[in-house]
Amino acid sequence: MKKLLFLAIGLAVSTTAQSQVYNNGGLSTGATSNSGVAAPAGYTWAEVQNETGNITESNTNSGFAAVVTTTTAFFLADDFTVPAGEKWNITEMEFFIYRTGYTGTTAPYPIIHVNILDGSPQLPSSASVFGDDTTNRFVSGTDSKMYRIFNSTVPPPGSAVGQTRKIWNTKASTPVTLNQGTYWVKYQFEDAGKNAGFAPGVTIPGTRGLPTFNGLQYQGPAAGWMPLVDTGNPDPAPDFAQDMPFIITYTAEALGTTETRQMDNRVRVYPNPTSDYFKLALPAETEKAKTTVSLYDMSGKMVKEFKVADQYDISSLAKGAYMVKVKDGSTIKVTKLIKN
Repeated sequence: MKKLLFLAIGLAVSTTAQSQVYNNGGLSTGATSNSGVAAPAGYTWAEVQNETGNITESNTNSGFAAVVTTTTAFFLADDFTVPAGEKWNITEMEFFIYRTGYTGTTAPYPIIHVNILDGSPQLPSSASVFGDDTTNRFVSGTDSKMYRIFNSTVPPPGSAVGQTRKIWNTKASTPVTLNQGTYWVKYQFEDAGKNAGFAPGVTIPGTRGLPTFNGLQYQGPAAGWMPLVDTGNPDPAPDFAQDMPFIITYTAEALGTTETRQMDNRVRVYPNPTSDYFKLALPAETEKAKTTVSLYDMSGKMVKEFKVADQYDISSLAKGAYMVKVKDGSTIKVTKLIKN
C-alpha cells in the first residue's frame, strides 16, 4: 500500500584498546553519479538508488523529516543489537542531516535529542534506558563530505545533479552502558528558526532497500509512529522499507577482553545470510589500501582475514554466526554475518 507522506519526506520531482564503531548501513555512493557527473573535489554523492537491472523505477525520497518545525516535532527511530555475551559502554552516537539550500559553514542544527529505548517506540511497554526527548546532546557538527542527490538516470531521463543538499554529521554525547539485547534509538534535530530538515536513509548501490530494514518516523500526535517507506518513482513502483544511518562509538566487554569499537550502520554486509560469499558496503573514508576485513567466530577467534575486495569467499567456513571487523588503521567498524 502506498503511504503518501508529503510533509514527512523529501520527494524527487521527475585485545588492546582500539577505537571501534558499530555501523547500522551505507550512505555514500561514490564520487561519480550514475549519469557520469563528478562530485566536487573531496566529496562524494549519496545518490538515491534503483534496483540493479531495473531502469524504470527508483526510490523517490531524498530524506525523512527529522526536526522540530513550527507545526510538528518529528522523530526518527531505528534498532541495534548488543550481541549475546557482550556489554557496551557507549560514549557517543553520530547522525546525518541536511537542510536543502543551506550554505552556512557551521552545522545547521545545533540541537539534537537522543533517547535510547529497550523496545520499539511503537510499543507502550518500551522504556527509556538513556536520554529523553528534550535534553540537547549536541557535541559537534561537521561536513560529512557528501551531497544527497536524486537518481540521475532512473526513471529516464533522471534528475539533475546538484549541490543543494550537503549532508552534515552530528555527534551526540550518549554515555550509557548496555547489556546484551535489542534497543531502539529515537532522535530529532532542532535549530532556533524551526527550519525543515531531512535525514537521508541508508543507501546501498544497486538496491532500494533490504528485507531487514525497519526504520520508523514519528509524525505527530495524530499519525503517531509510522514505518519508514519509500513509495517509489514513478508512483506504481513497489514500496521499500528504509533504515537510517547512524554510528555508535563504544567499548565492548566480552570474553575477558576490552576494546573500543564503532557500530556504523553505513557498513552493510550482503547477502546476509549467505552460503559462499559476501559483499560489503563501506563508508568512503573506510575504503583504503590498508583496510582489512576480518571474520571472528563467537568464541572470539579470528577465522578469516581479507584485504578490501569486491567480494569475500567464505565457502570453507562452518555454518553459524560471525562478527565482521573492518579495520582502516584508525577505527574498527563491526557488523554481523550469518553463514548458512
